[in-house]
Amino acid sequence: MVVGIPVEWADLIDPMVPQILNLVIDSWESMPSPASDEKEDDITISLSRLLKQNKAARGLPFRINIQRFELEPLAGEELGRQDIVFEPLHPCEEIYFCLESKRLNVVKDGKTRTYASEYVTHGMLRFVTGQYSKAVRHGGMVGYVLDGNVATAIDNVEDNIRRQHAALGMNSPGELLPSAVLAGEVRARESHHQRTHQTELFRIHHLFMAGRALANDLEKPAAQSEQVV
Repeated sequence: MVVGIPVEWADLIDPMVPQILNLVIDSWESMPSPASDEKEDDITISLSRLLKQNKAARGLPFRINIQRFELEPLAGEELGRQDIVFEPLHPCEEIYFCLESKRLNVVKDGKTRTYASEYVTHGMLRFVTGQYSKAVRHGGMVGYVLDGNVATAIDNVEDNIRRQHAALGMNSPGELLPSAVLAGEVRARESHHQRTHQTELFRIHHLFMAGRALANDLEKPAAQSEQVV
């Protein structure tokens, strides 16, 4: 644990993770499907609005903020902008659940770009270095799968994780595991990371949310696409 942060503050996040993830899924499912090349910020703003309006959010001891900038970025790091942040109602500056969002399988001019590499290097890696969520043990990623092909998006992300598992603080070969907090949810995964400033494992909870498809697309064969990773 980071020096100076009371353990009980960090412990606040742990039991709330399943409720936060379920809130995200429920809010996403009430949102109109984004276009296959819709901009990331526009999707995040729409999702954040629905999160705040969701009745289940009223029972959580958090306020939901969008696009929060870091006050003190790490040395050598650019100023980070956290997409969606769940902060305690009685805030402790370093205690929060960050949900970082990234587009996946973006279709433009008939071609699909996976953006799986960006998901790893501009999303996951920022948690591992401590740029995001330095003082807690959990963080979240939501992949907006804009062509609806969730299975392919997960495979592409996992391929990139394997290539960078050492930098991500993961044991070889580096893989996405079934979610331990959302058992049976086929769109949810988790990954475990050893961060240099923390003795306990850090867990990233991944949600892969389909744009123009239903959950049964997980069982369909991947559509032909230009695999730019």
